[in-house]
Amino acid sequence: MMQIAAFLVFLAMGVTNLLAVQAGLTAVLGVPVLLALVVAVPVFYFRFVGSAAGIVGAIVGWQMSPPLAVLLFCWPVLVYGFLRGGAEARTFLARRAA
Repeated sequence: MMQIAAFLVFLAMGVTNLLAVQAGLTAVLGVPVLLALVVAVPVFYFRFVGSAAGIVGAIVGWQMSPPLAVLLFCWPVLVYGFLRGGAEARTFLARRAA
């Protein structure tokens, strides 16, 4: 069940990122929507380039505020950092208790 939920969340994030890149290309370059989608697919494929293009596309194409756009595309990194930090803290505290 958890795997299905994770798959659906990451699928939704991927589609959102792809559409944000498309919106940014349409807004900045003025290309037609279908052509922007075709160009957005290879840009989206590269992990960090796609995320950066998605952030710019959300700001320019969807008129999002920059902090909200960064949060939209970077929340998995923040969650991972929080979980990893908690695990490291538990490991550190377990060593001190032993």
